[in-house]
Amino acid sequence: MSDLKMAWRIPTWVLVGIGLLLNIVSAVMTNFYIDDSTRQINSQIQQQASNAKLITLIWQQVETVERKKEHVLELLANSEYMSKPLIPEIKNQVVKDLSYWLGEDVVSLSITALPNLMGKINNVQFEQREKINQLYLDNLELIDSYTSEMEYISQLRSLALFLQVIGLGLVLSRDLNRRDYDKKNHDKFTDT
Repeated sequence: MSDLKMAWRIPTWVLVGIGLLLNIVSAVMTNFYIDDSTRQINSQIQQQASNAKLITLIWQQVETVERKKEHVLELLANSEYMSKPLIPEIKNQVVKDLSYWLGEDVVSLSITALPNLMGKINNVQFEQREKINQLYLDNLELIDSYTSEMEYISQLRSLALFLQVIGLGLVLSRDLNRRDYDKKNHDKFTDT
């Protein structure tokens, strides 16, 4: 019976080798896959923060354009109410500001040109709101991606830890085998 037991015995060096291999695989997983995924997550977090700042800036632009629109309406209403034309310096400055925000030259600043001008301002605000919406949707995608990456990292860490523990157990089997060997030799020595 003891011969049969010996035939199925795995050499200690094989167990130690497998244990070391499992620890190396665990280290490689940690250093390459987990670290790479962590860098990707950090990049996503930075992108998300950047998008949030950009949303704030664009929203401030929408509000600024709204203030410009209100200012133009007040100026033209006062000019019409007083039956006096706008002062040329003021008119030139308002036209310059509007040209900057619209991205094109404003030809006329008058009551008759007002519907066309308001349509252009509304288009600018619409485009800015669309940018905000797109950035918001991008952030939602980044959040989803972040969640799935975190799950992936968690699974990899669990697997790496499992491999390390199994590998360590196999490496320690060498010491257990040596202790059993020493006990067996000690028992043989004391029996004789």
